[in-house]
Amino acid sequence: MYRAHANLVTLNVRNMEVRRVVSKLEWQTWERIVVNKDVGGKVTLNVHSVPLDEVLNIVGLQTDSRWTRLYPIYSSGKSLAAFKQVLQGNLFPAGNGWLALQQLAGWQQSGLGGFANTLRAENKLVSAQILNKDATFTALALSRFSKAQVVPEDDTKGLVNLSLQQVPFEKAVAKVARQVRHKWDRVYTLQPLNAAALVRQNVPASADTNASPEVGTNEVAATPDEKALPPDRALEALVSTMTPEERQQTLEQIASASQAAGLSPAERQQMQAGSPAAAQAAAAAQQDLESRIENRLKNGTVDQRLAHDRRVLNSKQTGAKQ
Repeated sequence: MYRAHANLVTLNVRNMEVRRVVSKLEWQTWERIVVNKDVGGKVTLNVHSVPLDEVLNIVGLQTDSRWTRLYPIYSSGKSLAAFKQVLQGNLFPAGNGWLALQQLAGWQQSGLGGFANTLRAENKLVSAQILNKDATFTALALSRFSKAQVVPEDDTKGLVNLSLQQVPFEKAVAKVARQVRHKWDRVYTLQPLNAAALVRQNVPASADTNASPEVGTNEVAATPDEKALPPDRALEALVSTMTPEERQQTLEQIASASQAAGLSPAERQQMQAGSPAAAQAAAAAQQDLESRIENRLKNGTVDQRLAHDRRVLNSKQTGAKQ
């Protein structure tokens, strides 16, 4: 009971199919973990009272997948079921109520990712000042928090007003859902590491309009592009969940980057060397890299790490040739 409440995992398996492992993780933690149909492979684990997030990192390493914690804001049980089908890769996000899943998470699409990544809130406590904003803006603002993405159902109506100071992330999501008169849930998902979309291009439908289109595996799904937020609105969303200190630091980084854009490489390097904000960003990026390398060395078998590295190398070589 305690381990489930604390999301702690104790598991010892060797070369077990990923979906069987996920089933055991769900049983221990009482969490929903949706695995995309394109994720596969064998998993070896020997963990004792380890947080679910860390265990999913190991599973992702061994299956070339990435995990995310999602918070869908939905109107009905039917729409939530469609959400899970989209995560599995059985339905398209567009046309089934979840086009937001087709977009890149938060700051990857805003052009401000480099600044937000160094200032992510690693605890799950939210401070935010959001006044009369729609659900899309609010979801973007909250997506700054590490490994968490709020996903509003398409055409969610209503304006959101939040004044939060160090509250749990789930409480922030609940307030958003209540203000737009929707429900909310928490779902973990494992998606293919290099997938650009959650589903693949469908084979053209037959003349029979009642026939369900089959799902192919070779092309990325083409869906209507939603307009990205303008840079000024994206910046507003970014700083709305920051403390005054974080906000000042981020604005300094952006100002430094804008100034550096007009300098020569030598001048840019000299300026960055004397910039506390740039030095802190570089140190944070280096620490993140070292942490990921350490996790790779600790977790997984030698054969699994070698196979993973070969696949990554082949992927990079293929991309370079295109």
